[in-house]
Amino acid sequence: MKRRILSPKSLKARIDTLTRRHRELDLRITREESRPAADTLRLKQLKQERLGLRDAIRLTQTLLKRLDPRPARRGWQQQFHSG
Repeated sequence: MKRRILSPKSLKARIDTLTRRHRELDLRITREESRPAADTLRLKQLKQERLGLRDAIRLTQTLLKRLDPRPARRGWQQQFHSG
């Protein structure tokens, strides 16, 4: 099996894609919940899928941080008063 090389650019694109899909699921869940006779089984499936996307986003963010260890921008107070 061929190993994949991860780049910060590809991880950021993956996060963007997962975030977009998460937002779309939010809309689908909201629409289903607003129906007079919402399908509870369908809602459960959609919510499980949304949780899976959230976990995938967090995992990808962790990979990105490990790959690109530069510290995130901090406020000027934290830069001078770290400790």
